Amino acid sequence: MKTDYDLIIFDFDGVLVDSETMGCQIWSDVFKKHGMNVSAKDIMEKYTGKTGTLICSLVEQEYGYHIPDGFLDEVNETTESIMAKELKTVSGVMETLPLLPIQMCIASGSRPKRLNLCLNVTGLRKFFPDDTTFSSHFVKNGKPAPDLFFYAAEKMQVDPQKCLVVEDSTSGIIGAKTAGMKAFGFLGASHCTPERAKALKDNGADLLFDDFTKLPDLLTGF
Repeated sequence: MKTDYDLIIFDFDGVLVDSETMGCQIWSDVFKKHGMNVSAKDIMEKYTGKTGTLICSLVEQEYGYHIPDGFLDEVNETTESIMAKELKTVSGVMETLPLLPIQMCIASGSRPKRLNLCLNVTGLRKFFPDDTTFSSHFVKNGKPAPDLFFYAAEKMQVDPQKCLVVEDSTSGIIGAKTAGMKAFGFLGASHCTPERAKALKDNGADLLFDDFTKLPDLLTGF
């Protein structure tokens, strides 16, 4: 299989694992517990792809709430507890990853502890050893900044222009394109809507697809 790419950089949540709906509901529930009304729908539409620290900052700015000390730790601990029991991979991922003919890595906004937990409980660890999993906690600025994508390319020793990014969020698409990389918008997880498809395209996605098993063919056709 011939392809113009030397590396695929996968986002994690909403691309490899079907976690966004679950994660946004957890955030909303913890906000509610602390007397803050931020719906799972608003979190999904405004904040997917962003770090927890940035989400807290944006909620304070946009809603006027004060985020209490320990709030993000509570979100993280609740998320890890639930996902350890309930998280599943996106349909088609496990059978397709072995067919991809080039290097792969992950560039995720998740903190390393949760990323590692989720890789282990879903069985994805066999495809992504420690030296191919990168968190925005490793860089100064998370998505939509390009820092994490540049960091992943550097660690994998691949020219950014030879990288393909697969993302489900506008933050990720913007970051990938700013880094000079091709960016495919993925719409195969349960949270994806026609509105999300439009947003990904409007923010620079080179191609949209909703069936993970089609990815090997897309590598040669685009």
